[in-house]
Amino acid sequence: MTNTLKKLNPEFNHVLQSFSDLAVGSGIKIYLVGGAVRDLCLCRKTFDLDIVVEGDAIKFVHTFCERNKKKFKKHHVFGTATIYFDDFHVDFVTARRETYAFSGALPKVKPASLKEDLFRRDFTINAMAISLNKEDYGLLVDFYGGRKDLENGLIRVLHEKSFMDDPTRILRAVRFEQRFSFKIESVTLELLHKAIMQEAFSFVNAHRLRDELISILKESKPYKYLVRLFRLKALFFINRSLKINKKDALLFARLDKGIYFYEKEFEAHRKLEEYILYLTAILIKFPRKDAASFLERFGFKKGDKMRILSIYDNLISAKTLTKKTLPHKIFQFLNPFSFESVVFFYAYYPDKEIRRHINFFLSNLSVVRLKLKGHDLKQMGFAPLTLYGKLFEKLLHAKMDKGFESIDDEIKEARAIFRKLSA
Repeated sequence: MTNTLKKLNPEFNHVLQSFSDLAVGSGIKIYLVGGAVRDLCLCRKTFDLDIVVEGDAIKFVHTFCERNKKKFKKHHVFGTATIYFDDFHVDFVTARRETYAFSGALPKVKPASLKEDLFRRDFTINAMAISLNKEDYGLLVDFYGGRKDLENGLIRVLHEKSFMDDPTRILRAVRFEQRFSFKIESVTLELLHKAIMQEAFSFVNAHRLRDELISILKESKPYKYLVRLFRLKALFFINRSLKINKKDALLFARLDKGIYFYEKEFEAHRKLEEYILYLTAILIKFPRKDAASFLERFGFKKGDKMRILSIYDNLISAKTLTKKTLPHKIFQFLNPFSFESVVFFYAYYPDKEIRRHINFFLSNLSVVRLKLKGHDLKQMGFAPLTLYGKLFEKLLHAKMDKGFESIDDEIKEARAIFRKLSA
């Protein structure tokens, strides 16, 4: 696996070698674990580095950061720490075993060996390690057959209580299955069905379910993930009456195209929080009060809740964009919304006139700025100052409708507007 490690970018390889050098001097053993090992075996690009320390991870990180002048955070309860580099971070954890007081509870942890630490992982494909120790640097450690399951395309839990210990693994099983085009192994699938029948999700903190749902909605083309979860009856934690059908497939396909259109044509605009659009597509099926209750109960960020509910509150009003109207009227309607809301309107309504107006707003109206400033008005003797706000609003709308570009045109228009305002 040494050659496999070389597939990592040079900066990752450099820091791993630095960790290895420190481990030799400290007399402890360290291993690369988790998704990075899985992705390296699959020849996929990896972005996350997770290190298990057979020893005190926090002490190891503290020593490294003290010598290399790096920032870090530590969490004594779980024996974890994170080192922050310029463009990435590396997570460290003390090798540990976990016990669960009841289904869905956060685990109690005790120091343990690497083998015990890997056994607490969710699936065999995520329970492999690569040694970062001098004597066997790059050696793959695979106690539970993860490499074979990767080769056979299988998602397999490590023990029969896995889904009941942590029911969020149900969502992760489907996420990995769909992402890699794998299959959930037959016994694992039986255990998954059993956990769902026992309403395992009811034992889990809602915020943890929220995070797993967001992870699914951030995957490429998440509709197929949702269909799989729906067929497994694993989406009822959102709403017991939730159904995924062909109409949803069409909306998700339009959302995919709308997001692609936005990202291709409007690179200068803020990047979309794509998951918000897909989550809205699920929640829009229910009454507003049910959607608001879900967002509140699952602890979504205030800004995300506002964006989603603003789509609810204005979805019908967006139909008015079918009418031919002045540019500033288009601006007045769309400008208060987030780009996520605007793209949702674009995808939800396949009407050509609506899409033409939205395209015009994104490409032209949203970037219109006045050259004339407040100090220019003062120098020209415009008074009182209390009229400036209204003047600039009307001037901006006039610029959108009439298309003038020079500051002289703005001054001429400003004089005409001011005369009317002060009459």
